[in-house]
Amino acid sequence: MSRIRKGYEARFRELLKRVRARRLDQGVAWLVEKARKMTAGEGPSPNDALERVYEGLVAKRPFRSNKPAEATARFFCDAGLGGLARWLRGAGYEALWQPDIADEELLRQARKLSSIILTTDSGLMERRLVRDRIIPAFWLPPTLKIPQQLVLVFREFGLVAGEPRCMNCGGELKPVDKEALKEKIPPKTYRWLDDYFVCHLCGKLLWRGTHWERISRALRELQ
Repeated sequence: MSRIRKGYEARFRELLKRVRARRLDQGVAWLVEKARKMTAGEGPSPNDALERVYEGLVAKRPFRSNKPAEATARFFCDAGLGGLARWLRGAGYEALWQPDIADEELLRQARKLSSIILTTDSGLMERRLVRDRIIPAFWLPPTLKIPQQLVLVFREFGLVAGEPRCMNCGGELKPVDKEALKEKIPPKTYRWLDDYFVCHLCGKLLWRGTHWERISRALRELQ
């Protein structure tokens, strides 16, 4: 069985639990079979079919998450989700990320920091601490692009975009006087932009340029 299919099976199980279905194994098997039938002929790939079945379910009222918006949610992204971590920071949320972090260390730190794990590793979802919900975690299909990942996380946890954080480290941004940092600002940028910020953690100077505008448009679409 592929790791992606295992991840979707876990997702289906959680959706069925949400509506208090009694026969979870049979329900999951039925949904997987429904996806398999979609692939007949010139249908979608097995992974795309699983995604369509999942999206069809989660769009229905009984299966929608009833979780309240978590304005103070803190996330810990696994080693493969550095891009998602940056975008979550841009949306105003604490999103921790360490390249090449091992599963054991990820679990240890997430538990210590009371963080929600975001992972593309279906095997991690089978760890006892996650399976027993001692550490909250959410699985993301590894085939998705960052904006699609962001949509799933926003929908699952009822998030709304807030004041951006430093995309480098996740620290809070403090507005600074433009003239005081004139020597650090590129001349062209200085001429057309007036608002600048400094991260209180890493000290990086930031401004809302074209990259930030692209992210802002994507976040507005989520709303």
